[in-house]
Amino acid sequence: MYFSDVYADRRFPKTLQNNPILWGECLSGALYWNDFLNFAKKAGFTDPRVVEDKPIAVNNEEIEALMGEIKVYSVTYRLFKIDGLESDCEDYGQAVAYKGTVEGAPHAFDLDNHHHFPKGKLVSVCGNTYKMLHDTRYRDAFDFYGTWDTHYGIFEGCGGNIPFTTTLDSSSPGVSCC
Repeated sequence: MYFSDVYADRRFPKTLQNNPILWGECLSGALYWNDFLNFAKKAGFTDPRVVEDKPIAVNNEEIEALMGEIKVYSVTYRLFKIDGLESDCEDYGQAVAYKGTVEGAPHAFDLDNHHHFPKGKLVSVCGNTYKMLHDTRYRDAFDFYGTWDTHYGIFEGCGGNIPFTTTLDSSSPGVSCC
């Protein structure tokens, strides 16, 4: 499913939500992007993907003054409801190769704004992307490589870095309490 709307980089305060000028300009009704992601996930769309996004320019001094630091964007999401999608992009050492058979995309296929598949090129993918291609109408358009046997952690470049210190500081004792 595709879902396109105007999103804000933060929640609008109630006073601005009720402002007739901002409401009339379709700005103060913009949903905070992270609220949308949480709503989508609760509805079973575990890993929403941005297909296209553009900042919305506000070229009016009065409106700019009202909005302050709030920024708004036009965003189109691609949403998949597939059993087994994980909340983060996990690496299982999988890859795909696009065959060039999706109508209108003979040379390359774009799943979203972060996943471009040139025809014939082997591309490493996270487990979610693998499932989005394998468990949907795109299955016949790709060759699939790899299994689910080995987990390598978060897929590189997709966030979710380990939040812990990974090296010992020479001044630390190197001993934990547990």
